[in-house]
Amino acid sequence: MKYIIGIIGIVCLAGVIALKAISASTTYMDDSFRWGGRDGY
Repeated sequence: MKYIIGIIGIVCLAGVIALKAISASTTYMDDSFRWGGRDGY
């Protein structure tokens, strides 16, 4: 039972980190696209 709780905790932690990384990368991509659009690239 302890192992199951530990696995669930690790999976949840990994999911939160992945979500943060995805949101950060998407905002970064949006910023780069915006700047690129302004510069006409």
